[in-house]
Amino acid sequence: MRNLYQPLLLVVFVMLFSCSSNEQKKQVIKSPVREKVVANQIMVAEVEGMVCKMGCGGAIRKTMIETKAVSQVDIDYQDGLKKQTIKIHFDDKLITQAQLIRKLEKINNNQFSVFPIGTSELESSSSSSNSTSGVNMSESTLELPNLIGILSSFITE
Repeated sequence: MRNLYQPLLLVVFVMLFSCSSNEQKKQVIKSPVREKVVANQIMVAEVEGMVCKMGCGGAIRKTMIETKAVSQVDIDYQDGLKKQTIKIHFDDKLITQAQLIRKLEKINNNQFSVFPIGTSELESSSSSSNSTSGVNMSESTLELPNLIGILSSFITE
């Protein structure tokens, strides 16, 4: 019976004291500064194969932004529909519509089928300089306590 309480006591002890260490140094990793993409086209397409807004939508957004030719991705996800509508704001000097479609279809081992509806030209950047375009993504971090450091300090004492 005593052997059962020792691991449990250790877990409770670690949980209580792991968050109270003031000696931990915070490590901040800065992401590289992204150059702003000035989109001049919007591609509208239907995507088949999406099963959720967060996971599938996130994979689509990430892949499109990684092209460095896309400034914004809008996904109109509605549960129960076979095809979802997406709008991709892109610079046609950096990437073509066909390249965007190929990249979309390769996501998650060819999970998505893309059916382009059309493209339209955006107004010139001088007339839309007051509007903000971009991907609305917030970066958040989760810091866990350094449990190895805490445990090793107890062992060495």
